[in-house]
Amino acid sequence: MISNHAQFLDAIREKKRIRIVFYSLPDAGTIDRECAPLDYGPPPGTADELNRYWVWDYANTTAANPLGLLPDQIVTVNVLGKDFDPAGIPAQAHAWFVQRDWAQPREPTDTAPTTAAGTS
Repeated sequence: MISNHAQFLDAIREKKRIRIVFYSLPDAGTIDRECAPLDYGPPPGTADELNRYWVWDYANTTAANPLGLLPDQIVTVNVLGKDFDPAGIPAQAHAWFVQRDWAQPREPTDTAPTTAAGTS
């Protein structure tokens, strides 16, 4: 887990955006993004049991979204004072691991959650 794991979970429940800096294998360096925190847990529908930090990267329009980041990929996470609307995030419907009072996710789309930045 990351050092401010509890703040990440609070940001999910409070619908607060985060600034996350993470290491990307394909980019061979760190990436700094403003994201919506979605969940913490293993990838849905797989046998992979490694917990990941799931975020929606607003700047990511060509690669996989949401991003599933392993704890050792994350350099920093800061909770921002900006809200996000979960209804505006077209994430695939599945059961959340982190309890929250969000409305149900939208119907499944072609955008399936994947591991991010070259991890599996």
